[in-house]
Amino acid sequence: MESRLPEGWWRGRAPGRVNLIGEHVDYLGGVVLPAAVDKHTTVTGHPAKSWSVDSDVDGGLAYVRGVGEELGLGPQEVSVTSEVPPGAGISSSAALLVAVAVGARPDLDGKEAALTSQRAEQRATGVQVGVMDQFASALGQRGHALLLDCATLEYQAVPFPDELAIAVIDSGEHRSLSDTPYNERRREAEAFDPKRRRHFDSEIGRVHEFVYALGRRDFNELGRLLKQSHESLRDDFEVSTPHVDALVEQASSIAGCYGARIMGAGFGGSVLALVEASQTKTFAASIGRPVIFCSTADGAYVAARGQGQ
Repeated sequence: MESRLPEGWWRGRAPGRVNLIGEHVDYLGGVVLPAAVDKHTTVTGHPAKSWSVDSDVDGGLAYVRGVGEELGLGPQEVSVTSEVPPGAGISSSAALLVAVAVGARPDLDGKEAALTSQRAEQRATGVQVGVMDQFASALGQRGHALLLDCATLEYQAVPFPDELAIAVIDSGEHRSLSDTPYNERRREAEAFDPKRRRHFDSEIGRVHEFVYALGRRDFNELGRLLKQSHESLRDDFEVSTPHVDALVEQASSIAGCYGARIMGAGFGGSVLALVEASQTKTFAASIGRPVIFCSTADGAYVAARGQGQ
């Protein structure tokens, strides 16, 4: 049983996320298919004379202070424990932000918590991130992915099969988004650059096809769509690297892997692969890179309302 906190203290817990498909379309109001995953960040805080944070997340103080100020909190002393490794591609920042939100304001609507966390991250980093990461961390559902319209914030749960494991592979190339052309790519897409918009339009089509393939349990089709997504991110959105391209090809060739693609903002980072759950040990031994296997999980505001975790 969780220990009782002293008066005035609070605690929150939120999951990381993966985005199955729908990359670089969230901030343009497209549709995406993320899932909250079973790697969590827990924060404990209490009022203090000044803001302080014990966290492994790069820039953790700016994140926590940002979301705290968005919520109208005074200075807090916050400690963080996390199963969400920074830089692994499963959004340690969103997990941290949403954990603070649910701890300090469990009564808040999950959508508003996600939007609050998004604003806090934009303030902390100067990067105009979309709302997908925070939304999945707040409102994901175990056993499901979340089909989210980033323009309207309407969403629906899409069953995700237990037979598939979500593999997140560390490419070994790490970067700070503020040091990459991320914002430039976004500006180009918003300005209707033909290559960037071609990715946007085709990726939205792939999201809907992916949902349809999940409904039919057509795992080979899921893999084909992941391959197409990677090619589009490589050629039209230009956020991949030769090293990541080689890792995607390697992962896709391993028995039991249906497909792979670069995930997240790009320019290095992590690769997503869908793997037969019975083949995870073989896959891990064959890939030769650190790999995290994930299952779906409840988001922070789903769990906070007693719907399981």
